Amino acid sequence: MRKNVLTTKSLAAALVLAAAGIAPAQAAYISTGEGNDCSGAFGTFPNCVVAADPTNGIPNDTPIVIKINFNDDGSFGLVEINPLYSSIDGTEFTFAFGPNGTGTGTWTYTPGAGDPDITAFVAKGSNTFNLFSTMGDYTDVAYFTPNNPSGGPAGLSHMSFYNSGDDFQIPEPGTMALLGLGLLGIGLARRRKAG
Repeated sequence: MRKNVLTTKSLAAALVLAAAGIAPAQAAYISTGEGNDCSGAFGTFPNCVVAADPTNGIPNDTPIVIKINFNDDGSFGLVEINPLYSSIDGTEFTFAFGPNGTGTGTWTYTPGAGDPDITAFVAKGSNTFNLFSTMGDYTDVAYFTPNNPSGGPAGLSHMSFYNSGDDFQIPEPGTMALLGLGLLGIGLARRRKAG
């Protein structure tokens, strides 16, 4: 499912928080990966999964909830939502971006009824991505992309948010095949009764 319904906060909001002595929440940086998290490293959308890593705050395998792509000017591009999370529409996320479109800033997630937990997230820039654990915090969570060749953070390409893995289990391919055959059988039985 693709939507462009997200909202943004300006950097001014983050500066107001800093002036009021409210520092952004610090997510736990886990690692930097090569390539794209959800087009290879962790599988392909919508079947991307971060492997369990209890030492780093990821207790279970964590399936993707939403992937938000950003344009060069910081506006939202393509938004992809995992169909397994029908309660998510993207408006649950807001962002404050660092200066001049750098790959730094903060995000906030305000879940509604039935929305999943977020255990891990990715900030991708250039040909690499940083993986973080939320540590259970969803308000003004700081992020940064990997460094570019000049030593500063690469421009933000996309952010991906991953569930805790407690809300559901991703069906095994064999289970999905059996479900498909069962549904096909029901359809054929109904057709015979109607004929």
